[in-house]
Amino acid sequence: MSSMHAMSPVSLALMSVAMMVAMMLPSLAPTLLRYHRDLRATHAAHPSGRTLLFAAGYASVWIVLSVLLVALSDSTPLISGGWPGVLLLLAAGVVQLSPWKAKRLQACRAVCGEARPSVTIVFGDGCRLGLTCGSSCAPAMAVLLVLGLMNLPAMALITLAISAERLAPAGFRLARVTGVLTLVGGVAMCARLVELML
Repeated sequence: MSSMHAMSPVSLALMSVAMMVAMMLPSLAPTLLRYHRDLRATHAAHPSGRTLLFAAGYASVWIVLSVLLVALSDSTPLISGGWPGVLLLLAAGVVQLSPWKAKRLQACRAVCGEARPSVTIVFGDGCRLGLTCGSSCAPAMAVLLVLGLMNLPAMALITLAISAERLAPAGFRLARVTGVLTLVGGVAMCARLVELML
């Protein structure tokens, strides 16, 4: 974490944005391809431009989220090593198993391209999907905060988990599995902290 604190806020924000792009691209790319295909099937005007605009709306939400994560990263030493981290993992596991998560995951998986009447609406559709998928990924982002915002192995595992639950046929079941694993991690962290107190 010391290297992160040595960086300027702008550099840290840019690194976080790049990290989020790398994490979201595997699950977003098939969605954008499907969106573009649906636009072409409905003979919408300028399908490529509309797809790019839709992607820009989606990305704008994740840029804001990545900057917020950078702001939260100042608390990461406390989160990753103490009771706040336990609570965050347990809460993330519960949310991952909830109907709330299932509804948002369904909305992320079911997006399709429509012949919308204006570019503003297309951009707004991208923003709405970004918000829906961002909230769906909240448990994963909480886990990343606990493990370390720039922890590359953790980023790779979380990217794989997000992509699998968004794209795999058994994505809903995989989301439940990661929820259980997150709860197990929270309980294990709790046990370790209790042992240190004894």
